[in-house]
Amino acid sequence: MIHDRIVQLTRKYTEHDMLSLYAELPAFPEARIRLLAACLNAYGKEKEHHELYAVVVALVQMGLDTHDRIDTSTTQLSERAMRTRQLNVLGGDYYSSRFYNLLAQAGKVGMVRKLSEAVCEVNRLKMDFYTQQQQLLMSAEQYVGYSASIKSELFRGFDELLEEPLSSHWNDLLTTVSRCETIHEEWQRARQRQQLTGWGYWYVVQNGSREDRQLLEELVGSDTGQQASMELASSFRIPEMLEEMLARQVEQFKTAVERLTNSQCTGELNSIADTFLQSLAEPVMHNEMR
Repeated sequence: MIHDRIVQLTRKYTEHDMLSLYAELPAFPEARIRLLAACLNAYGKEKEHHELYAVVVALVQMGLDTHDRIDTSTTQLSERAMRTRQLNVLGGDYYSSRFYNLLAQAGKVGMVRKLSEAVCEVNRLKMDFYTQQQQLLMSAEQYVGYSASIKSELFRGFDELLEEPLSSHWNDLLTTVSRCETIHEEWQRARQRQQLTGWGYWYVVQNGSREDRQLLEELVGSDTGQQASMELASSFRIPEMLEEMLARQVEQFKTAVERLTNSQCTGELNSIADTFLQSLAEPVMHNEMR
């Protein structure tokens, strides 16, 4: 499969002994890369560069995700924790440098500019996202919207490299699959039953009573409030609501896919959707409930 080859090509630039020893590699942007690869393969204009574009976008995304892992705590860190922080900074820079290098070697300077502008926009969105949260101006839906926009921004400009009928539908497909990823991550976090964060946190802030919000504030950052956090999430049906949201979002994605005519492309995109649905049927493992 094209996607498997892209994973292998990306791995050549992400596997490094020092980074593997001290820093955890961020998750590969699976659904978005599968979406991009399938669409470029079926409707792309520059077929000789399809794999290159998918690989470099994956590298840029993983570089940004690595920087997001940097521990900004001002407390005294152990030597290993300090080394991890340093390598997360260097790792993110390393992945980004590979992106520049690969595109420069291929003579695709225009794509360097396009992705660099997208990185600027991603960082602007992140600043707005964090500002809204700090000022307590966030709703649960806004949380999903910001998170999905941050995920999709690097991929948004590829509509110019796609032919019709896909070009005009690219942003809808991208936005929908990014929302699927966001909600899926929130659902996975919620069913681990640890701390009430993310969408669940903002849902309680938005819909809970004053007592609920006060309890939530007391639980934030607490190492001893796991049971209370679980009870609060359960009372608001947070995991169940996220599961229902994900199922609806996947159906919306499948409806958008029906507009396309290339059977190979639609088959791959429906497979992406089915991957999300299959995860909903997976049993909760014991370590997820601790």
